[in-house]
Amino acid sequence: MTTKDETVIILDLAMNDDGHRGNYMALLNRLYVTQRVPFSWGAALTRQPVLVPLIEESLSKYVAVCLLRSLLGRRTVGFLFRPRPALEGQNLRLRFKRWCLRALCRLPGTRTLIILPFAVEPGFATIADDWFYDFETWDLTGDGQVSAHAPGPLAAAIATAAAGRKVCCTIGRQDTSKGFDLFTGLYLSSAPLRDAMLFASGGKVAPEMIHSADAFAAAGGFARPRFITDEELLDLYASADLIWCVYAPEYDQASGILGRAMQLGVPVVVRKGSLIQRLCEIEGVVHVALDEATDPAELIALAGQKDPAGGAARARRHREESLRRLSAALGVQPRAGVA
Repeated sequence: MTTKDETVIILDLAMNDDGHRGNYMALLNRLYVTQRVPFSWGAALTRQPVLVPLIEESLSKYVAVCLLRSLLGRRTVGFLFRPRPALEGQNLRLRFKRWCLRALCRLPGTRTLIILPFAVEPGFATIADDWFYDFETWDLTGDGQVSAHAPGPLAAAIATAAAGRKVCCTIGRQDTSKGFDLFTGLYLSSAPLRDAMLFASGGKVAPEMIHSADAFAAAGGFARPRFITDEELLDLYASADLIWCVYAPEYDQASGILGRAMQLGVPVVVRKGSLIQRLCEIEGVVHVALDEATDPAELIALAGQKDPAGGAARARRHREESLRRLSAALGVQPRAGVA
């Protein structure tokens, strides 16, 4: 049974808003009545349902909180954002983490959730109780619709630079884990690709990638190598015919960049064999799975296949399914008016 309007205590082990974290916290507060507090044993033992938003920050604290609260008959929920290392890792630390997560699945009152469907990797069901869709596959939805965005100055600058060509965007911190080396290398290596498409990047460039970024700009690539505001981020999506999500094997997890592309119906480029390639296949997302044998012409052919209506319908479905699973785990209904 879920209760209505009960406060969910967000037991934040780090209390920062780095990366996507601030957006996640704001969305949770829109969906449920929440109180975000730093870790303390007093807060951990509250009678109200407790949510640990990022288990990876301290597995030991999460396990201890779950054990104590289970003994007291209280509900604890935790989000596991990087399940693959926990499932497959072979070093002692990851094997111990896997054992702990499997044990917690049998602990009354404890619910560990991941942000990828179990269908992407059935083995995840051995280390987590349930799943929901990454918030950023549905966080732009409101009243059943995906929020509209009026293109701004960054979109206008990209359109001018593209001069009628299609656009492929990479968004966020530009480093090897996000495949910026592959992004720039592909653009530099293919004159037909440069003739047909503009590659554009938005986000801070890691120091080790500065040389690649300079060569990319010299070859005609478009770059905004600095912090990107929320409005500029949406400008990048509005400009894009393709979104780059070719991440390194060690960064094989759900992607907020991919999630926003899914909502907005923008085709994506992903790494062949990755979890997000499997997600694209399951969800019917238009994509290219890139490896060494991929012809750049496949990217050119894919550009222009935007499907905003399909993306919006997917986002609505993800929202409905995720709210159902989150509410069941927390034992709390969403705020009045949230659907």
